[in-house]
Amino acid sequence: MPVTDYCQDVYNRTFNNKIYCILSKIFIMAYKKLFSPIKIGSMELKNRLVMPPMVRNYASLKGLVTEQYLDHIESIAKGGVGMLILEASYITEQGKGFLNELGIHNDKVIPGLNKLAKVAHKHKAKIGIQLYHAGRQTSSATTGMPLVAPSPIPCPLMQGNPKQLTKKEIKQIVQQFADAAARAQKAGLDFVELHGAHGYLITQFLSPFSNKRKDEYGGSFENRFRFAKEIVEAVRAAVGDKYPVTIRLSADEMVPGGLRAGDVAKIAAELEKLGVDAIHISVGNYASYAQGYLIPPMVMDDGLLIKYAQVIKEAVNIPVITVGKIRTAKMGENAIKKGYADMVAIGRTLLADPEWPNKVKNNQLETINPCIACNQGCIQRLFSGQQVWCTTNPATAREKLFKTTSKKKRTVVIIGGGPAGLSAARTAASRGDKVILFEKNSSLGGQLPLAAAAPNRPGWEELLRALIRDVKHLGVAVKLGIEPTADEVKQLKPNQVIIAVGSSANQPKISGLNNVYAVNSRDVLSKKFRLKGAVVVVGGGCAGAQTAEYIADKHHKVTIIEMGQDIALDAPLEDRALLLGRLAQKKVKILTKTMVIGFEKNKVIVLRGKKKDVLPAKTVVLCLGSHSNNSIAKVMKKVCKNVVIVGDARKPRRVTEAMIEGALAAAGQKAQV
Repeated sequence: MPVTDYCQDVYNRTFNNKIYCILSKIFIMAYKKLFSPIKIGSMELKNRLVMPPMVRNYASLKGLVTEQYLDHIESIAKGGVGMLILEASYITEQGKGFLNELGIHNDKVIPGLNKLAKVAHKHKAKIGIQLYHAGRQTSSATTGMPLVAPSPIPCPLMQGNPKQLTKKEIKQIVQQFADAAARAQKAGLDFVELHGAHGYLITQFLSPFSNKRKDEYGGSFENRFRFAKEIVEAVRAAVGDKYPVTIRLSADEMVPGGLRAGDVAKIAAELEKLGVDAIHISVGNYASYAQGYLIPPMVMDDGLLIKYAQVIKEAVNIPVITVGKIRTAKMGENAIKKGYADMVAIGRTLLADPEWPNKVKNNQLETINPCIACNQGCIQRLFSGQQVWCTTNPATAREKLFKTTSKKKRTVVIIGGGPAGLSAARTAASRGDKVILFEKNSSLGGQLPLAAAAPNRPGWEELLRALIRDVKHLGVAVKLGIEPTADEVKQLKPNQVIIAVGSSANQPKISGLNNVYAVNSRDVLSKKFRLKGAVVVVGGGCAGAQTAEYIADKHHKVTIIEMGQDIALDAPLEDRALLLGRLAQKKVKILTKTMVIGFEKNKVIVLRGKKKDVLPAKTVVLCLGSHSNNSIAKVMKKVCKNVVIVGDARKPRRVTEAMIEGALAAAGQKAQV
């Protein structure tokens, strides 16, 4: 029984409101540190939960606040977070990192920022903005200008050739930081944060990894620190002594020759002397991004950056904010209680459920929509130049759309119980519709259980549990083991039929396939077939690579064959890098630019360039994509005018698209994404 239900039961049985209140307070006190007030300089916060700066690509091309941006921030402020830090916002177009990033580069941005301030203040939250210059970690295609940096050294990831900044240009940028801070103050924002982390321009000066200058801005610690020092002093002069100024630092750049925790502890102590009011601790830069620490993916441990905040906290007396895949209230509470940090930033968690703070405070943990750290909807889309979405929360970026409820209660029939169908069912039921969901198999989830079966993919099971919990709580009628006929659906008199029956694995037409023991990857992950001896996986997409890892963990010799230039190219960057590392460790052989041309008994015949080769294989695992199952749509159109096909049934893609298409269809919107 949920805690709140238990307390209400006590009240009902005893008619003693005093007992009920005492019990409620006992449970609420479980996270008293998270929800205790704290001061950053002159600013008092209602709790210690922080929305960290995350670029969303919701701003206009000119860096202005849009209605979409406003709706999104309001949903988070309303959810109970104490402190909101608006995304990395460019102080000059020369330092812009993303096309639709928020700007604070001229006075035209002030009215929009003022609207954001009012929205946050309406919900008793404090709101500030992160000031930054990308330096070499951007592209001329984004800025429309040549790249600049302390030294003319390309970023290992972005690979553009930057121009070395002159002393005059450095002074100009320092002033641009100060001007941006003054705009933030004029807009009614409560504080500013300087972005001195993640390899952007301030870090580029601080770090010997990127700063090879021979003048007073390079070489010794004092010289490399000079740029940051001048910025802090200029910002202080612009906003006064009482206006809070924080800074974000990477406690460890995780690159050879880069900043380490000891260096950053010294930097933090010097910044405190200069009047910085709080330190926000992350790690990494673009060169180390693929190691998985900067934005930890599913495979990485929760809370893995808290230990870095602890090192910095020991060096300063001002508040320290920790971040990095902190997904549970218990972990955040312990970080503060044990003195590792003073505040906790929960970025992707708030994309998945902006009501997370209120739900934790009100002991509604069982209703939280989880962030599963898949990085599909948010980070992968961001670095592809697209708007940030959330795989588990289709309302992210669509807050206004999903606020509405059905004007008239409808009957919605959903055929298929995978992520698209479950997302549609959850959305339709939450809008007040009567929902009947049919699934031909004996259990829900579609391909989610298969995705969860691959090593290091626990988030897919978390998502499935949350979806099943929600459809059950919302009263969706679930019919398992049934593939409905047109007559059965017609009897329900549906206003809408949503087809979410998924896809089937492709079967290649290659000579001699019947000569080998061949199975598809879905059957392997569902344990329908027993693997034998050496295994050749045909198809090196993300699914094929993850299946190969699963097989290697079963102690089979594994070879991946891929026609393309490389494998797992459809995976998020950091996920892919970590996966390739594990495959190498597990001695999985990878053959790219290789085509299968035939099969013989226990053999796979391949063509590598112009050379034919023979690979031994007791088992061949086929992972060559899939095709949609949507023939049932034609039948359903005879009994309902409003039939929508979503997810893999429309076009095989990722879980993100399936979840969002299902939700949009249920909300009566165009479902194609």
